[in-house]
Amino acid sequence: MKYVEKPVQPDNAADLIASVVLKVAKTPMAKKLVTSIVHEALKDWSGDSKLKARMSSTVEDIVNKVLPVEEGTERIIASDLGKFITAFARETNEEFKQGLKVIDDPRQTAINDFIVNTDFGEIKEMVDRSEEHILQNIEVVIDCTWAYPAKVGSLLATMVSAGNISVKSISIIVASLLKTLGPDLTADILLSIIRELNGKEIGKLTNDLAELIRRLHTGSLLLAKGGKSLFEIYLTNFLKDAASQIDPVVFTKARIALAEDGETIAKSLSETMAENEKLLFASLSAYSALENPKIRTKAIKMRLYEDADQEKFIEAAAKGISDLDTQQMADNFNAALRIINNIHDAKPELFTTLIRGFADSVDEDELEKTARWLVPEIVDSFKTLAPAVMPSLINGFCEMVNANQSDEAKTAIQNLRSVILADGGAK
Repeated sequence: MKYVEKPVQPDNAADLIASVVLKVAKTPMAKKLVTSIVHEALKDWSGDSKLKARMSSTVEDIVNKVLPVEEGTERIIASDLGKFITAFARETNEEFKQGLKVIDDPRQTAINDFIVNTDFGEIKEMVDRSEEHILQNIEVVIDCTWAYPAKVGSLLATMVSAGNISVKSISIIVASLLKTLGPDLTADILLSIIRELNGKEIGKLTNDLAELIRRLHTGSLLLAKGGKSLFEIYLTNFLKDAASQIDPVVFTKARIALAEDGETIAKSLSETMAENEKLLFASLSAYSALENPKIRTKAIKMRLYEDADQEKFIEAAAKGISDLDTQQMADNFNAALRIINNIHDAKPELFTTLIRGFADSVDEDELEKTARWLVPEIVDSFKTLAPAVMPSLINGFCEMVNANQSDEAKTAIQNLRSVILADGGAK
């Protein structure tokens, strides 16, 4: 009689997960937990009965024998978990290969049954009514926790330790990538994320989000009240409620504290860079390399405008520029002038003090030294461009001067002429 060896059948997911659960129950911690639960349950059941107590003891002995502690169970569990994941994926793939089942009637599904039989109104009411109780419990937890400050300190220290572990873990992972992968393989693996992204679906999502925003804006205008959109009404009410509860003194002090903290950060960075001159000089020497991509980015945009269909470009640009609210721009400028004038009228010495304080702090020798080399070099560099610009500038200046014939303007022109024709001036 010949024995035919049967092909080994792959494990199925159900058997594997049952095996994992059983092995977990045989670990020392799990066994202790199970036996403790059984002991407490039997203790409640037996009560003061000696007969039930003996029966309970027998049951506990059986549980201890059924769940012996096995050494190396953790490795076996890990192996079985890997097999379970593989089996689950294999069985799922087999189902997908047979084709997705088409749902003829969406109402004949478990999802539909769940939605139909769930009263979301009751859930909302439950959440609304739970607010007071939840907040009360949170306050109780906080009060109990702060009764033991050392526990709070331990909790915060634990969070710091967890953060350090996370940083070190990420460092190890990145270091392994740098050690194992070359530049080409690194780029191929990491940039494959971009390659695999579905651009068309992202475009469709963008369209849907844009339409959602448009509908929200249009609906807000349709529901406007008193000339104000619904969004403006709700946002204004929200900001008023928030502002009414903000302490202006504390809020201002917090902003000042943040500003001073920014100064502290700058000082710390300065001290750090001063002690690490290589880092400082490396960044400084790479200034052009850092700025050139920004310049070339602007150039790409300019070339895009130049290479575009000029007729369509000019039409679009003209439409975009013509819609600028120049009147409001002028009103903003006028408002700024009025504010400055009002401050000057109330405190005429303020601007004088500020400007004089700045002027008095400027080093005259350094300014003179800078002007002596900067002005001639600027003039020499732009001298070739002067014929293209200066005639228009001079003629424009003269035209603007002649346009004002008031006594004040005539006096100013006379003063200018006196300075130009004075001794040592132009002849």
